[in-house]
Amino acid sequence: MKTLSIDLTYQPVGGALSQITEIICNLSEYQFSKIIFFTTQENRYLFDGIKDERVVIHDVNFGHTQIFRRLIWAQCLLPFLILFKKIDILFCPGNISPILSFRKKAQWIGTVGPFEKGFIKPFPFFQKFILFFSKYLMIFSSHTSDLVFFESNYTKNLFTEKYRLKKDKAVVLHIGKDNFYQPKKKDAGEKYILSVSHLYPYKNFHTLINAFFEISIQDPNIDLLIAGSVVDKSYFEDLMSLIKELNIENRVFFLGRVEKDQLNYLYSNCLFFVFHSPFENFAYTLIEAMSCGAAIVSTNTTAMPETCSDAAIYFNPYSVKELVKCMKFFIDNPENIGIYSDKSLNQAKIYPNYEEINKETGKFLNEI
Repeated sequence: MKTLSIDLTYQPVGGALSQITEIICNLSEYQFSKIIFFTTQENRYLFDGIKDERVVIHDVNFGHTQIFRRLIWAQCLLPFLILFKKIDILFCPGNISPILSFRKKAQWIGTVGPFEKGFIKPFPFFQKFILFFSKYLMIFSSHTSDLVFFESNYTKNLFTEKYRLKKDKAVVLHIGKDNFYQPKKKDAGEKYILSVSHLYPYKNFHTLINAFFEISIQDPNIDLLIAGSVVDKSYFEDLMSLIKELNIENRVFFLGRVEKDQLNYLYSNCLFFVFHSPFENFAYTLIEAMSCGAAIVSTNTTAMPETCSDAAIYFNPYSVKELVKCMKFFIDNPENIGIYSDKSLNQAKIYPNYEEINKETGKFLNEI
């Protein structure tokens, strides 16, 4: 039996956190004699309750924000440590792996942001530099990997066609569906449009808010609910200024981070769900919304059409006019909500759950 090592020295958030949490919960699907995790103290909580005797945890002494120490670790120390410990396969789910490798290795590309100019634009200079540097580390390290997992065909094609990654190294796994999300009984008193996203500048909230303003003039009984944490305080303040300027403070509600049971309710009871981000590698919230039977309005960029297929209506992320038209498609014709709710449920059925994805991941790692 082989030994597997997983590099968990990055900071998993959002979909990446769901992915690594499910990997740890489903380690029984990984047929290795020993599974060694390299991790930071900040990630230690992810292993609470793990009783798999094959698991060995090694702490790496730096924090998530220490970019250059992580670079030295991943590119200079980790390759030799893998060799010294006689590890057979290294798995790096955090986008980047060591460019130099003496053992078999696989990496998971879980972002498309650094490859999109519009994504990079809002960030300050130093963060732009980090994203630019990360982009090329991802490209170079993918070329020396034996296997590269992608979450969408969009991102796989970007690497194989533009950056010449060998196609036989590339595997697409539309990372798992959480079986927790199911349609709930509708509450007849609810009438709101839903957005679920952390408040990053690239998420394009200005288009959403300006479009909702147009809708609020037409229908004074519809609210906009936004579920997600405030990541950038100055960006949040900018959004609040816009809302105040449009005089819709009593119509737009920021809910902050919400628990899964509440989120399930929100998806199930919204008039429709708006996905307004222009750049996503694979949108977890779209899968959650479809699993709950939400009718969906989505941007028409990157991997979103691949994710939803015909289960959504689409708009240019920078066109308020197009988004308003899509919103009116449901508001003016309520029967369309039911039609697209059914389409969402059918589209969600095609996606495997996390357990199935972990079986596939373990299978591919065993075959390297």
